[in-house]
Amino acid sequence: MIFFQPEFRTEQGEIINVVDTNGKAVGYLAYLYKDEKDLYIMGQLDNPGEKQNFIDMTSNYIDGLKKSILGNGENEPNLFIHLGGEAMDIDKTKDEESG
Repeated sequence: MIFFQPEFRTEQGEIINVVDTNGKAVGYLAYLYKDEKDLYIMGQLDNPGEKQNFIDMTSNYIDGLKKSILGNGENEPNLFIHLGGEAMDIDKTKDEESG
C-alpha cells in the first residue's frame, strides 16, 4: 500500500512524495504549470510491486489536475512517469484495464 504525502508547494506546482505504510519514500509525483496551457507532470516509483496502486492513484490525480488547470479544452499535459527508470504510459495502461 502506498500513499501521497505532500512535500513542497508553490503557486506554479507541487512535489508529492509517494510513501509506503512505514513512511519510507518509494517515489514522487511533481507537477509544474504555466498559465492554462502548459502542464508538466513528472513521477517516479522505485517499487515494481506497487505499480498498479501507483497507476491507479496517479491516473486519478492527473485527471483532476487536467480539469483544474487545463480545463475541458484540447490541451494535454506533458507526462513523464517512470517505474524503476523505465517509462510508463499511464493513459495506455488505463485503457488496457478498462478494455
